[in-house]
Amino acid sequence: MNAHLPSTGSAYFLDTSKKAVETHTLAVIADNEPGVLARIIGLFAGRGYNIDSLTVSETSHEKHVSRFTIVTTGTPQGVGLGMKPPLYLKPGDVMRLGIDGLGVQEQRVARWDD
Repeated sequence: MNAHLPSTGSAYFLDTSKKAVETHTLAVIADNEPGVLARIIGLFAGRGYNIDSLTVSETSHEKHVSRFTIVTTGTPQGVGLGMKPPLYLKPGDVMRLGIDGLGVQEQRVARWDD
């Protein structure tokens, strides 16, 4: 059952391996609407990521948008776990982000070592 774990002389098998923790800094532009901050935080929490730092500032009063700068940490295994079924980005996937009045941005996912 736990043959992949070394014997510790105990009745319990403990996995003492350390998972790699990754740190990411993200800049997000979002509409100034009630509940936006809660939705952004929920996206991270639901995927197993912690928000270490969060800074919010209004960038355009006329367009009602704010910039969120988020520093987050978590293990790579946690990224797609919040979805049912789990969903992971793959090389070749395209992420498309857009904000009314500001424009659209597209990014193609590539392998880390490319």
